[in-house]
Amino acid sequence: MTRLFRTLAITACLAAPTSVHADGPDDDAPTKTKQTLVLDGKSERVNWGDGDTFTVMEGARKGFKARLKGYNTLESYGPVHFWGDGHGWDFHRVHKAATEVARGGAWKCQTEEAGGGYGRALVTCPELREKLIAEGLGHVYAYNKEEADPKLLALQHTAQAKRLGMWKHGVPNGIVTSVHSVDEKPGDDDRRESKTYNRVADTRTGETWSVAHEAVFKPCDVFCHAGSCMVYIPFDARYGDRKARCMKGAEGERNRMHGPSHLDAPLPHEPRPNGR
Repeated sequence: MTRLFRTLAITACLAAPTSVHADGPDDDAPTKTKQTLVLDGKSERVNWGDGDTFTVMEGARKGFKARLKGYNTLESYGPVHFWGDGHGWDFHRVHKAATEVARGGAWKCQTEEAGGGYGRALVTCPELREKLIAEGLGHVYAYNKEEADPKLLALQHTAQAKRLGMWKHGVPNGIVTSVHSVDEKPGDDDRRESKTYNRVADTRTGETWSVAHEAVFKPCDVFCHAGSCMVYIPFDARYGDRKARCMKGAEGERNRMHGPSHLDAPLPHEPRPNGR
């Protein structure tokens, strides 16, 4: 299959916001729609946090937290992603669409043996991940030594060629999926990690890799790599009254590849990691 692939560049001019996004207290409010799925053969009442995570809300497995395998959706807490000619709110709307798809179906899912990180179980929901990837609302995500499913890659390449969902604004070499600061872990300076990492997913193969670094990121700093960018927002600046300024209103429209000069970048931009 011929894959439409575009390398993106960061320019130095600042694009002014064209409109104001209505960012209110209900912007990320939970839906009142009853959400259910079939997990390991049993119907469960759940709450979807986004398109790739859910929590069981009732019964014997109440509190069970799941991370879905094989794909990733964009972050839920604001306009943190951007690439191509899109801005932060464009991609936040993609996140919202993915979450609504997840909430709208009684998907059949299976618990995996391996863990999903952050105290979550790893779960497979085949029909959901195929739908999200086919519509450009999720992207293939092969963590560590996992191998991406060829069927999922074919669906993704078709969605990219049609410019569906997140691919409407271009297809970068990679999507930055997480950004970390070396000072995230509390404690004395002697106990803190000397290195941390940011993670990127290849948009052609689904392979993920980490970019090791020793940088301190402040809220609203930006990390750009392989043609995409992600704004760093620590957990305590993601929601409520402490939500970071760059996650609010028209600020999200300024988060874009055309020149995010209002965002500091502690690490240099790299088109591809060394040796790849």
